[in-house]
Amino acid sequence: MFIDTENDENENAEEEEEEEEEEGENGDDSIPDDENVNDLERAFEVLECAHMIYSKMSETNPQDAFIITRIADIHVMLADICNENGDHENALSHVLKAIELQETINEQQRYRLLAESYYKLGLIYELINKFPEAVESFHKAIDAINQSIKQLDGEEKEIEREELKSLLPSIQLKLNDVKSSIAEQHLIVQARKILSGTIDNKTTEGPAKDITLNIRHKRPITETENDDEINKKNKIE
Repeated sequence: MFIDTENDENENAEEEEEEEEEEGENGDDSIPDDENVNDLERAFEVLECAHMIYSKMSETNPQDAFIITRIADIHVMLADICNENGDHENALSHVLKAIELQETINEQQRYRLLAESYYKLGLIYELINKFPEAVESFHKAIDAINQSIKQLDGEEKEIEREELKSLLPSIQLKLNDVKSSIAEQHLIVQARKILSGTIDNKTTEGPAKDITLNIRHKRPITETENDDEINKKNKIE
């Protein structure tokens, strides 16, 4: 019985080449991985597609709370993706649209949704250094949570109430951080005004020097010059 060793060697060589190619593709950690970017792009496309579908549904059911809630949720998720990409202006636009939709939902559902949206709105305003708007948004988030807590009556809702109350300290902490940023910004403005005033004072020293020069031209008359003037007058007389 003959064994075809030549074919076996060829097959082994091919397998080794395939393994080396796989190691070359997977083993080089220095190659940058752009999976996160691709995932964000795919997620954005899926959400836009979902937005189109729900928007079409809302044309026939404009008052449907479920559809309105889903569209608002999509805007919030789109805002998150925009923030990840550093596109804060579009993120702001999406959150504001979500809030506009959530305001139309009945009170039992909307306060929790509004609390999350206003909190994210405050974060975006903070990122783009609009601190007064951020403070207002965080206050609205706290108010929305308090309103939601008031609606949860009965002992069976105690756990839910405690969960909502546990969110308040973190929002309050964020609010305090933004207020500190406003105070720092105010100090910077005051420092610039002081520096500007110092520069203005330095520039006003110029005319004073000119005046000094004029004074130097008008030097006092010496005694000799005074005697000459008297002699001239006597001769004239």
